[in-house]
Amino acid sequence: MDAKAKVFTQYMSVDEALDNFFKEVSIRQLGEESIPILDSLGRVLSEDVYAPVDVPPFDRAAVDGFALKAENTYGASPSNPVVFDVVGSSEMGQVPSVRVNNFEAARIFTGAPLPEGTNSVVMLEYTNEISADKIEAVNAVTPWRNASKRGEDIKKDEKVLARGLVLRSQDIGIIASVGRRKVMVARKPRIAVLSTGNELVEPTEDIPRGKIIDSNKYSISSAVKEAGADPIMLGIARDDPGEIRSRLEQGCRVADMIITTGATSVGSKDYLPNVVKSMGKPGIIVHGISMKPGSPTALAAVNGKPVVLLPGNPAAAFISFFVFVRRIIGRMLGLDESIRNLTIRASLTRRVPSTIGMRNYVRVFVKKSGGSYLAEPVRIAGAGILSSVTKANGLLVIPEDREGFERGEEVDIVILRGIWGDEVGSKSL
Repeated sequence: MDAKAKVFTQYMSVDEALDNFFKEVSIRQLGEESIPILDSLGRVLSEDVYAPVDVPPFDRAAVDGFALKAENTYGASPSNPVVFDVVGSSEMGQVPSVRVNNFEAARIFTGAPLPEGTNSVVMLEYTNEISADKIEAVNAVTPWRNASKRGEDIKKDEKVLARGLVLRSQDIGIIASVGRRKVMVARKPRIAVLSTGNELVEPTEDIPRGKIIDSNKYSISSAVKEAGADPIMLGIARDDPGEIRSRLEQGCRVADMIITTGATSVGSKDYLPNVVKSMGKPGIIVHGISMKPGSPTALAAVNGKPVVLLPGNPAAAFISFFVFVRRIIGRMLGLDESIRNLTIRASLTRRVPSTIGMRNYVRVFVKKSGGSYLAEPVRIAGAGILSSVTKANGLLVIPEDREGFERGEEVDIVILRGIWGDEVGSKSL
């Protein structure tokens, strides 16, 4: 077969491309492992976590003060205080030995167990000490005021976390609170990253004439990490079918998926699609997608192993990774697909045109202005302009059936990073 043969013949929609790929290639969670919870931040939970105990495991005080029966305080006020005998105390980490009867109280500290016979706490500032063993309450409380019931936070046998969740710091705290030291998480996929092109060199301040730095290797490998996988960098393959095939075969041996950048179009040196096609079934599944940027993207598999061919232009490679590769990695991790990208509504600061039949991914900078959000399209935003991605904190996705959006029109923006505005830092939560 001629390695230069053109296989890029027609466009397919983004949704059709994904559907066709997932019908052809079965992508499932790769496996799981038990790890210490302190190592689980950002990992994907692969089990449902249930509470074997109540949290808190006992009735406890929410403030410093005196534990007593709430009903005995009814009618208490500064002008009509109610007197209580102090019969003991309760401290954190200890089981109280005292039983509290009517018009008796026990000194208690925040987080300490409520003594038997009590159901509320009068805050220290609403009491007056008459003597070492006698106080008066000047404020009435209702049952369970300033106190937490056993299991108020989490009840025994309650599901506290569902599988498919990316673990955050607060999730790890919940796992610890139910007594777990380890947790089952999805195994990280190993993703091989290969750059192609005679023009590419490693980062250097002294760039040879006619060469360009291979930034894709670093941005795509970092994106792989952000998506929850481990990158394996295969380096740069020159525009030679034999060298490309050798690097791809290496990737098939060491990785769960291969991502390539460059050589995906129909130029005389764009050998990559046909090399992939020749390596094993099903080969190229989709090549040519009705999206901008990223139309030369190809989705493939070699003997069942996913291969995604991203364009060489850095911005196009980033967008195509965001649209396709993250979805595939998500399935390998068992990620809950009902969890969608964070979006907000924002008003466009100027008109954004688009082409019917193409899904356009417009890089925008979103900021808060007053009580609403404004989205400013990045002005220089070609497929090769990597800075257009770094300057953007959001994506406007224009569907195939729209010719664009008008200035002032309110649109959905997919958030890529934090939003700045005139109110940021000026108010507390």
